Amino acid sequence: MTQRLVICGGGGLAVEVAALLRDLGERGRVDGDGYVITDVVAPGPVRTADLTALCGSPFATHADIASIPDRDQKEFIVCTGDPTIRHKIYRELVRMNLTLARIVHPMAYVAPSAVIGAGAIIYPGVFVGPFVQLGANVVLHAQVAVHHDSRLNASVVLSPGALLCGHTVCGKAAFLGTGASILPKMRLGAYSKLSAGSVLRRAAGDGCLLHGNPATVRRTWSVALEEDT
Repeated sequence: MTQRLVICGGGGLAVEVAALLRDLGERGRVDGDGYVITDVVAPGPVRTADLTALCGSPFATHADIASIPDRDQKEFIVCTGDPTIRHKIYRELVRMNLTLARIVHPMAYVAPSAVIGAGAIIYPGVFVGPFVQLGANVVLHAQVAVHHDSRLNASVVLSPGALLCGHTVCGKAAFLGTGASILPKMRLGAYSKLSAGSVLRRAAGDGCLLHGNPATVRRTWSVALEEDT
C-alpha cells in the first residue's frame, strides 16, 4: 500500500528524509508501507530541485498546513532540525488531529522491547537498546546510540554520534550536538542543549545550554512547559 506523505520543512533535513524514503522504497519497506511525497509545507525557502530529484514525482508546496488539501487522507513527518520548532509543528499537527508517519531505516537496530512514538525518524546505523522509550517526533541521526531503559520525550533531536548511556532521560525538545554524551542515570532537561562533544555528568534542568567535559551551564532561558500531547 502506498501512503501519501507531507513533509513539514524544506531544508537539509527534508532532503535527507527524502533520500531515506527513496532508499527505503528501493528496499521495498518503510515501516510496512511505501510512501510518495505529495506535499511540502514550509514558511521559508524550499530546496525544490533537490527534493524533486529525490522524490521522483512532482509535489505541491504550501506556506502552512491549513492550505494542504485532503489532510485527513495523508500522513505527516516533521523535517526541521530545531527541536523547539519541531515541537511547535508537532503540537499543531496533533491539534489538527492529523496522522504522523514513522520512518525507521532497516539498517538501524531497534530492540523489540523498545517503544517508538509517532513521527519518529531513525537513521541507518542507530542503536536503540532494550526497554528504551522514544517519544513522538524524535530524530535519531546516524551513529546515535540510546542504551537500555533510557527515555526521550517528545521532539528530542540527537545529532550524529550522540550517546545516551543506560537509564538516561531527555526532556521534551532537548538537543544533543554531534558526539555529545550523557552518562548513566543522568537527565537533560526540557528545551536544553548539550553542545557537540560535551559530556553530561550531572543532571541538568530545563532551558540550559551546556558545554564541556564535564558539561557546565553556560546560559539559561525561561521555559514555558505546556502539557504533553
